[in-house]
Amino acid sequence: MVVGVSLAVFPFKAEDPALVIANLRTAASHPRIDEVWAVASEDGPPTSRVEAGAAHTASSLVKPVSVIPQERIGDLRPGKGDAMNTAIRRAAEEGRERVHFYDADITNFDATWIDGAEEAADRGFGVVRHRFPRAATDAMITWMITRPGFALLFPGTFLPRLNQPLGGELLLTRVALESLAESELVRSRSDWGIDTAITYATSVLGVGLYEHHVADGKRHTLYGSLDELRPMVVECLDAVARLAGRQGPGPEARHGSDPPAPVPADLKGTVAYDLTSTLPLLASGWSHEEARLAANLPGRAREGLLASLERPEFSFMDAGTWLEVLRFLLDRFRLGDRAWESLAFRLWLTRVLSYTTNQAQTGYDRAIDYLEATIRDYEGLAEQS
Repeated sequence: MVVGVSLAVFPFKAEDPALVIANLRTAASHPRIDEVWAVASEDGPPTSRVEAGAAHTASSLVKPVSVIPQERIGDLRPGKGDAMNTAIRRAAEEGRERVHFYDADITNFDATWIDGAEEAADRGFGVVRHRFPRAATDAMITWMITRPGFALLFPGTFLPRLNQPLGGELLLTRVALESLAESELVRSRSDWGIDTAITYATSVLGVGLYEHHVADGKRHTLYGSLDELRPMVVECLDAVARLAGRQGPGPEARHGSDPPAPVPADLKGTVAYDLTSTLPLLASGWSHEEARLAANLPGRAREGLLASLERPEFSFMDAGTWLEVLRFLLDRFRLGDRAWESLAFRLWLTRVLSYTTNQAQTGYDRAIDYLEATIRDYEGLAEQS
């Protein structure tokens, strides 16, 4: 059995401490992992419990397991990006050869995640990303913002086809780690936009990118109202918009992926968010400034959205209308402007509700096929323009 010198990192904040500790122990128990860090976003009882659990794990396994506080590195909202950049910078300074990152809330994390990433790195890939099946109404930021944005900005590359561009589960080898530590694009993203920045930055390094498939999916806590995702929506949108004008990976870029596998039956029936508590968000909270911005939207989107002031409406936001809206947002959106953020979230919400009540109702396979076809259509249109 190969004994490695890899580091595993788990950024955490409000996750169940018992789950975080269990994931730290799973990683520390793996023979390819020689150290584990939990990067804490804030002090408090949850962090104290994780610290105690980390100390017990380190003692019982005779392996370093530490809780470290995140540093203030980026210049946007303090968040997950600061936690990841804290680990990236520290690991690069220590000359680490391989670093795994995993979200702390995974309920089915086991040794196979580490196995798959290490095996791909052993074959010479400099970056390994984990991909996994998700519910048809999950990953709506990926499906409606990130992958379409990549299709419009980088058509003909592998970026639009990356399954989990916002996934926090990846392995970085030393050359990728050192490059990210020096990247202003990555360092500046202290917020949810960090995953988008890392996905882009690693795609153009020329070190090879592999997608390891986790057939059982990523099991984690899903959502109530989609309002929970408001900060993530606008920060990921901004992260994509800031990539405009940059060069994508070239045709010689090495990209590989595990073959697809059957989707677990329970995932096909999972509903990722609560529709009833989400619907009222469509018409609430309008300001005069947001209405003024909405008046500049492309025709059909403008008429449909403003009609929602009187009665919630979303069926008009089909794939063609959303394409026009996304182009509008990528060109004009301003992070930090309350009216722009509210409008962007409302437009995304309208698109998600339209998809949920139409295509997602036709069955899992047809819904996913529709989403993939939409990305291909956007990419084809971008290549023609």
